[in-house]
Amino acid sequence: MRNLTRRRALLGLGGACLGSVCGLLGLARSVRGREATEGAARRVVCLDLLLTETLLTLDFPPLAVGNVPLYRRLVALPAIPDGTSDLGPFQEPNLELLQALAPDLILAPAWLKAGRAPFARIAPVVWLQTFSKEIGALDNAETLLRHIARLTGREAALGQILQRRDRVFERARNDLTGDADRPLLVVRFMEDGRHAAVFGGKGMIGGVLGRLGLRNAWTGRTNVWGVISIGIEQLAAFPEARLVHFDRGEETARALEQLDASPLWHALPMVRAGRVLAMPVVYPNGGLFSAMRFAEQLAEILPGKLR
Repeated sequence: MRNLTRRRALLGLGGACLGSVCGLLGLARSVRGREATEGAARRVVCLDLLLTETLLTLDFPPLAVGNVPLYRRLVALPAIPDGTSDLGPFQEPNLELLQALAPDLILAPAWLKAGRAPFARIAPVVWLQTFSKEIGALDNAETLLRHIARLTGREAALGQILQRRDRVFERARNDLTGDADRPLLVVRFMEDGRHAAVFGGKGMIGGVLGRLGLRNAWTGRTNVWGVISIGIEQLAAFPEARLVHFDRGEETARALEQLDASPLWHALPMVRAGRVLAMPVVYPNGGLFSAMRFAEQLAEILPGKLR
C-alpha cells in the first residue's frame, strides 16, 4: 500500500486517463492493472532505442536508459548525456538500480510486455508501439513524439521540433528536385561482400524518400521495419538506379574490400557509371531526429552527383 500511495502521489492519478489514445499507440495496462496517466513526469527511464531517441529529441534528459552502449553505437544522436544511468539489457534491466532511482515513469516498447516485465512493479509504465504494420515508421515516430511530449510536459519543444521538421524536409525536397527522375537504392553492405540490406516499404528510410519526392527503386518485399537482405547480384535488376550506402566504419571498409575483388560488383551498371556514393550511417529504425539527419545528408551529397 505504501508503494501504491507513493506512485499515486507522483503521477496524480486523479488526472485524465490515457484511454483516448490507447487505440492509436497500442498503450496497455501495466502488469499491476493500472494505466499511467497524463502529466508532466520528471524522472523518466526508457527501455528502447527509439523511445530514448524520442525523449532526447524533446531535449528531455532521461534518468536512465537501457543499453547505453548500444544506443551510442547504433543511434548516436541526439547524444545521451554523460552521467545517465545504464539499466543494462532491455529484456533484463537492473531492477535494483531501477528501484533505487525511483522513476516517475517508465517508457517501454510493447514487445517487452509479452514477458510481463517485472519492472512494472516498480513504477508506472507506458507501453508504446515502436513499430506498426498499419502505418509507416515515420508517421508512427511522429505520433510517439507527440505523445511523449504530452507525458513529459514538453509541448513547447514539440512545436519547435515539428517546425524544424517542416523546414528540413522542404529544404531537402527543393534541393533534390532535379534528382527525382532517377530511381534510388539505399543499402548497407554486409561484411561478406555478397549481401546487402536494402531499405524500402513502410520503414523510416522509405518514408523519408517518399516525403522528399524521390523514387525508391526497391519496391519488393521488406520486413516490418522496412528492410530485407538481398544478394549483390540482385542489384543488376536496377541498371538505371543510383545507390547510396551507409558507411559503418570498419565494417563497411571490410565489405568494400570484398566488393572490390568481385567481378560481379564491377560489372554492375551503377558501379561502371560511378553512381555509388557513401553516406554517414543513420539509424534506419530511428525516430524523427534520425529522419531529419537522413534527409539533410541526402540533400548534401546527392544533388547532381549521381547522374
